[in-house]
Amino acid sequence: MNKTTHAIVAVLVLSVMLPVMSCSYASAGVDSSVPMDAQRAARAGASPIWFLAEGSTAWGFSTEIPILNPNDRDITARVSYSLPVGADQTVFVPALSQATVYPREFFRENGFPGITGQNDYDFSTTVECLEGLGIAVSRTMYWNSPEAPQQVQITVSDTAASIGVTSPSEVWYLPEGSSKWGFETWLLIQNPGAQPASCTITYMIEGEGPKDIERVIPATTRQTFSMVSDIGEKDASIRVTSDREIIAERSMFRNARREGHESIGTRAPNWDFYLAEGTIGWGYTTFVLIQNPQPDPTGVTVTYMTTAGTLEETFEMAASSRKTINVNAAHPDLPDPDFSTRVHGSRPIIAERAMYWGSGTSERCHDSIGLAAPHRLFYLPGGSDWEGETWTLVQNPNGSSVAISVSYLPEGEGEVVSFTDVLPSDSRRSYPMSDRVVGSYGVVVRSLEGDKPVMAETASYLSEPGSGSNTIGGYAD
Repeated sequence: MNKTTHAIVAVLVLSVMLPVMSCSYASAGVDSSVPMDAQRAARAGASPIWFLAEGSTAWGFSTEIPILNPNDRDITARVSYSLPVGADQTVFVPALSQATVYPREFFRENGFPGITGQNDYDFSTTVECLEGLGIAVSRTMYWNSPEAPQQVQITVSDTAASIGVTSPSEVWYLPEGSSKWGFETWLLIQNPGAQPASCTITYMIEGEGPKDIERVIPATTRQTFSMVSDIGEKDASIRVTSDREIIAERSMFRNARREGHESIGTRAPNWDFYLAEGTIGWGYTTFVLIQNPQPDPTGVTVTYMTTAGTLEETFEMAASSRKTINVNAAHPDLPDPDFSTRVHGSRPIIAERAMYWGSGTSERCHDSIGLAAPHRLFYLPGGSDWEGETWTLVQNPNGSSVAISVSYLPEGEGEVVSFTDVLPSDSRRSYPMSDRVVGSYGVVVRSLEGDKPVMAETASYLSEPGSGSNTIGGYAD
């Protein structure tokens, strides 16, 4: 298939999906086996508005915000920052492309001095498509460790990325979190509303019990809370409940911030969670973090899916608890080192995955929350081969093979490149962006068989110093 054919296939695939994108809550019926909150969240996967609780141009951080426009018409996005004074910018995004926003450049060009006069702020962001069409928005952060040797200060210590969320909620769950083992964990809460939000932060401590902390988030602000200040050195999952709708994310750092990762939370537990990425090979260690927010014990089945077969394990989790699985240590005999994961609970649970590579001060990591269901379409902003590589990970959790298409949408105007593949049942495949395109691209993954949804994530790595980031995407059915 030549590039012209690729482009035609991409436009055909994307034009089929556009009616879904234009209606945020399109759905093919109600599944009584899924909690209603989880169904509502799933139907909101394609949206004209996105919220990003985390963001900073202070403390050595840089932030980028890729906006993916998978529609066949140009759009304009309004980007609003929660600064002490209001700050909005508008961004033009051509049809079938992505555009990347650089907040520090906007702050500098518009006279926002920041905390120290270096255009440095901690902020949350709201992105809205003014035409009301569905878009996808993520955030990538880069930083330098304050304790890295001076000669490497010009390089990036690590990077973290996360998709945004399409609506605030009164409840958020975050399975991962630790203030032990040299980690620092920060909870970021964005209140986009016009009234203060009273929040209860519940830490579900591994091996202990839950602990509640009360906080108030002023209107239209972002507040940051330290886990070690709240509960000391513990491993814990987090639940945030609020009297008003908010957004919650979590950031973790280690080794004097030489490494770190970040993720959104999820609005509701579910009987199943899916994680497309995972490996025990190539120098990686993978951890699966499971949160049981229920007041009763919960039976859990974890299924690891590889191209060479599946492996299952079962166990019981105590009420209001968190469990950590070191997959390398627990299952060194996986049929294939590269895997995807499905976590099933006898009661609704939440699952997340963290991956580490390297050792000592050279260790790096990335992380992502899972999703409660596979979907027909995924939108993954922010891919690039700039000084590194980007991979698209696609999981087929179905009992039979499924045909998919993967489309690369360029930064700015350019050609859409697309290809198709067939994934075996209960398997995962990885697609390097550099095999097809050069430059910066957003990615659209589509199941070509409507009754066989899939799961997709993106992972990006910088060649130096070997840092990486990972996130799920926006989605639609």
